[in-house]
Amino acid sequence: MPELPEVQTIVSELNRKLKNKTIKSAAVNEPKMVSLGPRTVSNRRSVPARDVKVFIGLLKGRIILSVKRRAKLLIFDLSGQLAILVHLKMTGQFIFEDKRLRLLTGGKYKMFNNPGAPLVQLPGKHTHVVLTFTDGSHLYFNDIRKFGYMKLVREDELGSVKELQGYGPEPLGKKFTFNVFQSILSQRPKGKIKQVLMDSSLVAGIGNIYSDEILFHAKIRPARAVAGLTEKDIKAVYKYIPFVLKKAIAAKGSSVGDFVRSDGSWGQMGKFHFVYGRKGQPCKICGTPIETVRMNGRTGSYCPSCQK
Repeated sequence: MPELPEVQTIVSELNRKLKNKTIKSAAVNEPKMVSLGPRTVSNRRSVPARDVKVFIGLLKGRIILSVKRRAKLLIFDLSGQLAILVHLKMTGQFIFEDKRLRLLTGGKYKMFNNPGAPLVQLPGKHTHVVLTFTDGSHLYFNDIRKFGYMKLVREDELGSVKELQGYGPEPLGKKFTFNVFQSILSQRPKGKIKQVLMDSSLVAGIGNIYSDEILFHAKIRPARAVAGLTEKDIKAVYKYIPFVLKKAIAAKGSSVGDFVRSDGSWGQMGKFHFVYGRKGQPCKICGTPIETVRMNGRTGSYCPSCQK
């Protein structure tokens, strides 16, 4: 699942490419990928044909004013006091294609971060929503597992969208102070530090990849209980949250699994991973093989020598 750096990469790129573009038309190939109104969207949802028709009709002629982010949620601000909320979930992708990129790629892209993965012609069988703009460019919403969604809401409904209200503070925001972080940890004294970092109701946007990397830099094992951390430990974790996230944003995210940038290229942060996805490989610092630990169905990766 894309985490904060990957979503921020997409938001920054789409904001630059889509700002002030006018939607000429929308095509919905999979009804369950779109919805209307502020209600929470279920993975097992079904969407009436009339809602899809309304969704398409309301988008026609709208101007994209900006693209923003809240945690892992993308927010497209539209003219006419409307907004599209998008969650990529596990395998969602956005590809923005203009004439230049079409000529460069022939309309074919790799949908998997795998050197042997075949090129896929877009729009393809996993392209579920297409926005076409008046200048002839396209935005393709791909999702192999179909868990992602595009939700169209009025601006006055944003306060009723549960997905926007259930997040903790943004870890790169000014309000995320050390005192706030201490307060967050105090709410889960028996929790394992990795799980606390990944709890979006406590801290927004940190997932499996970056919790591992943050804890490696802080020299703390992922299964350590919060109550057992010293003030020095907590300061180290707090210090490396923005360090790791900003580094990942600068590298355009980690292309593991299905994440690709808005032009179909891969993020480069994977080259800088110290522990995530490196089980059995030597630690880049001390040479000790990286180990893993399972916690409630999630895997934490760590160096048994560098992390205590």
